[in-house]
Amino acid sequence: TEEVSRDTPAPGGGSIAAFAGSLGAALASMVANLTQGKAATRPVERELLAIAKEAQRVKDALILAVDEDTNAFNGYMEALRLPKGTDAEKKTRTAAMQAGLKEAAAVPLSTAELSLEAMKLADRVAQAGNPNSLTDALVGCAAAFAGVRGGLWNVLINLKDIKDGAFVDEMRARCASILVEAQTLMARVGDEGDARLNAM
Repeated sequence: TEEVSRDTPAPGGGSIAAFAGSLGAALASMVANLTQGKAATRPVERELLAIAKEAQRVKDALILAVDEDTNAFNGYMEALRLPKGTDAEKKTRTAAMQAGLKEAAAVPLSTAELSLEAMKLADRVAQAGNPNSLTDALVGCAAAFAGVRGGLWNVLINLKDIKDGAFVDEMRARCASILVEAQTLMARVGDEGDARLNAM
């Protein structure tokens, strides 16, 4: 938090998106683990154990993405600082910048995809986990949704300067698909959670 608050551009929104997603996955794992030994049937306990393990995998990948996003940004900035005195230097610099931008778009796309996985895991524990931990699962889903949304925004801001039209089109299509799925899931989880809470 202190590092983010400084007057430096990285770590920034992409890293925070990954961190938010990791917190969503962590909460999904927590709810699954808290429910062990309390589930009504053994198959539910097995399902929750599998969810806990998967959530840990997603959490760990998103934690790595916090620094990967910063590294991708720094890589692009290094390309910007390459010499441009000759035609050859300009060509090398342009190629490095384009490669840096593609990496800077690929990392947050992965963040969005992993955060969507975290949302799905949080949804599953909201349904199968201990009802006393419902709000933990709901917050997990919302945090992971922030990871999805933040990841996608950070993809889009990098696409505007990428010259490879096919790459840009593919990334935009993937972003649109992920966004629709995440928004639909968040709306349903939120509505179901509110209804259950209001009925308590």
